[in-house]
This record gives sequence, C-alpha cells and structure tokens, in this order.
Amino acid sequence: MSNRKLYLSNTSIQTFLQCKQKFKYKYIDKMSVSESNPNKYLSFGNSIHTTLANFNLIADSKYKQLDILHNLLRKNWIRDGYESKEEEREFGLRGLDMLSNYYSKPQDKGKKNLIIEEMIYKNNDDYVLCGKLDKVYIDNKDSVEIIDYKTGNTVTPVDNLQLSIYLILAKEKLNYYPSKVSLYYLSKNKKITNEIDENSIKNSNEIVSNLCEKIKKEENFKLNFNSHCKNNCEYYKVCDASKIANSSNIESLDNLDENFKNFIF
Repeated sequence: MSNRKLYLSNTSIQTFLQCKQKFKYKYIDKMSVSESNPNKYLSFGNSIHTTLANFNLIADSKYKQLDILHNLLRKNWIRDGYESKEEEREFGLRGLDMLSNYYSKPQDKGKKNLIIEEMIYKNNDDYVLCGKLDKVYIDNKDSVEIIDYKTGNTVTPVDNLQLSIYLILAKEKLNYYPSKVSLYYLSKNKKITNEIDENSIKNSNEIVSNLCEKIKKEENFKLNFNSHCKNNCEYYKVCDASKIANSSNIESLDNLDENFKNFIF
C-alpha cells in the first residue's frame, strides 16, 4: 500500500473485513461509480439524527417542547428515496410517533451534554481514525455515556469494533474515557448499554490498532466473492465478481449431463 495516510472509520474497516477488494476500490482508489438509487431508510435515519441533534442543542427549557421536536423533523426531512407520497407520509408519521415516544420517556436524560453529532479525528502515525458521535453526556448519576441513536427495528448489542472506535474517539475529544456506551433504539425507545472498565479499554485499543495495522500492511486486497455481490455491491460490474459468477454459471451448465445421468426420469 502507498504511504498516503488512510482515513479509517467503523464503516471503512467493516468494508475491509467484508471484502478487501471493495475496500481498495472505495477508500484507496476512490473509484467513482454511477450513483445508486436514493435509499429511503438512509434518508429517514439521517432526518431523525439531525432532528435529535438540533433538539439536544436547545439550551432553553421552554423550547424543549414536543411540537418543536416534531417541527424540527419537518424542517430536517430528507425526501429522497421514497416511492410515493403515500410511502413518504407513512415514514413521516412513523418518525413523529418515534419522537413522541422519545419525548415522553427519554432514556438519555442528564445534567450536561458534552458532544452532539460531531465528527472526531484521531491522528496516528500512518492513519487517521474518524467517526461521528451522536451524543456524549453526563447522566444524572454523574457517569459519562456515549449514545448512538438507531432508527431500525432490529435490536442488537454493540459490536466490539463499534464500541472500540467510540471509546477511542471520545477519549480523543474529552481526554478521558466514558463510563458507558449505549445504542438507543428509538423505534422501541429502548437502550442497550455496555459498562466500560479497564479491561474493555485495553481490548478496544488492541482491536482497533491491530485492524488498522493489518489494513496498512495489506497488499493483495483479494475479492471475497459471494452470492450477494451482484445485489449489494456498487462495484460489482467493474470487479472480478461478475467474471466469477459468469464462469460458475457456465461450469454448472457444462456439468448438467453428468449430474443427472442416473436421475429417476
């Protein structure tokens, strides 16, 4: 790999683990492909995130009202990706309901906000670790907690890589590690929390350091071909996956006679 400094995030590292060739196309070669169709789920998620960031930045309690929260969603609404006005309205109403539940029983109430939707960069010798933190605050028990808002319906725990990057970036900004890392599932108004101790801090630094070093030393960037490449990868047409798929189809057709030689009919 070249000596150019890489910018690594949770998304880019996950891409490397998924398919090294895709990582190379996207983050090293910076290969441009024709724009894919807008994603309504991404539009919806970004609309909610921006709305909560705006709401969390309100200092005067008299403006911390439900109608203001709802109107912030309307102000920040991204219309891309919806197939019809009816579908867009359905998502909009879902967003209002989600925010109403959040407002009535917030799981992230505290004494002071420390970080609100901020991109943070940590410079290392040959790479930059970066990512956006939705919210870091001091809760009512004086613990410092990282919040990552989630707008999907599937509830899963914080994965090790995600947790590790959150910790390192929070430390870079605050000069100390938080006590907790939480995923806040807004559709269910439910929070999944990981308590942080010395062991998790040590493991987090090791996980991220080892992965980033592995990426920096990688030279081959081999394709990880699977049946989902065609539908899930924007680089499918320009990488070796399409050639492999075509070759596999031809081989399977060539073997038809042999496979069914002794078939019952």
